[in-house]
Amino acid sequence: LWSSSDEDLVKLATRELAQLGLCDPGQVVGGAVVRQEKAYPVYDDDYAANVEAVRAELESRYETLHFVGRNGMHRYNNQDHAMMTAMLTARNIASGTRRHDIWAVNEDAEYHEAGAEGDDAGVAAALTSERLVPTRIVDAGKRAA
Repeated sequence: LWSSSDEDLVKLATRELAQLGLCDPGQVVGGAVVRQEKAYPVYDDDYAANVEAVRAELESRYETLHFVGRNGMHRYNNQDHAMMTAMLTARNIASGTRRHDIWAVNEDAEYHEAGAEGDDAGVAAALTSERLVPTRIVDAGKRAA
């Protein structure tokens, strides 16, 4: 898909529009392809479901594909959290299993971007928000390095 020509992508989009019943493919007179190297996540009501749908589909097709960082996970998280996802993914790859759930990185945090900045509740949430760092899962009787 990524290396497809503009012409092939327009043809694909035309077929998909027809499959969805949105238009007669014979009525499509042209198309344009915009190649966006990086995209900014939009946190709307469907954000979590959309990310999960893409994640599930890609993980089911490509077992060794790993999503890391802001762009890979389509998340606007802090740089330290983005780097943590990469480090934990490297550990997962080295161990041959997904021992660390990188999607849990930054799930516990609350930020002023949540919409309560400036009011007492927002300040309290920011001051009490705990930043948890994932730890290695250890087999019984073994110490984590």
